[in-house]
Amino acid sequence: MSDSQYGAVAFRFKEESINHLAQLWSVGWDLQSSPIYSWSGTERKDLGKVIFQVTLSGYGEIQIDGRTHRVQPGQAFIVKSPSDYRYYLPETSEKWEFMYVTLFGKEADRCFEHIKEKTNQVIRFHPESVPVKLVKQIYDEANSKNITSAYKGSSLAYQFIMELYEYVSAMDREMEDWPESIVSAVLFARHSYHNPIGPDEMADASGLSRYHFTRIFKKNTGLTPIQYLTNIRIAKALELLSHTKYTIEEIAVLVGYTNANYLNKVCRKVTGKSPGQLRKEKAGWQQDKFIQE
Repeated sequence: MSDSQYGAVAFRFKEESINHLAQLWSVGWDLQSSPIYSWSGTERKDLGKVIFQVTLSGYGEIQIDGRTHRVQPGQAFIVKSPSDYRYYLPETSEKWEFMYVTLFGKEADRCFEHIKEKTNQVIRFHPESVPVKLVKQIYDEANSKNITSAYKGSSLAYQFIMELYEYVSAMDREMEDWPESIVSAVLFARHSYHNPIGPDEMADASGLSRYHFTRIFKKNTGLTPIQYLTNIRIAKALELLSHTKYTIEEIAVLVGYTNANYLNKVCRKVTGKSPGQLRKEKAGWQQDKFIQE
């Protein structure tokens, strides 16, 4: 993964009446490897903000009210400043890769208090969960300079808050108990599908041998690693076909394929139609329609 994929975007909207409800403050994707990385909830200057941070790879630690929690891939914490917390890269961790979104407003405060009451503020998120996907969506929208008004920022902030409510209310009965190794591989695939990766790289992300990884992955997801990665790529390709004017050649590269011919071959196998046909028909595709080898 290249360093160019990391970054942060801050939002400063002027419409105060809108900002009071729910608003974005910042969003980012970061990789930390320095032991000096540390943030304290009693020393931060951005007061009144709610921070949601989800781990993609490696791990960090957070101390909340004197208790230490390890935040591993697929886990996230939610805190508010000022309060008694500190998160950091521990000496035992080589890296901590994560995405975060910082919110403010009455609805953000209310959501934080609800989650604090229901959890220990460190929550495991299924890799397919909407809140995790939505953080990436907000980051992509911000990088593309599509969040240009307080109205759009507030809409995304409110959507994220509502998804958090729904996830926390349902997580006890719906979350699948995937091993941390599989969560790590899935998160890696979801955030790196546009790079030239395959099952070997997914196995590396899991920390397992290729053979053991493939067996455990299929057992937990019902798919082989390449099937899972293909589904991610084709779903993204169909989104780009429906909502952008990129050429099919450009879309192929954007989703991790070498050229349009390869995308056409895979797309036909998964959907039964070519990318051109799908663009013309604006056909939908359900992500639970998996390819079969």
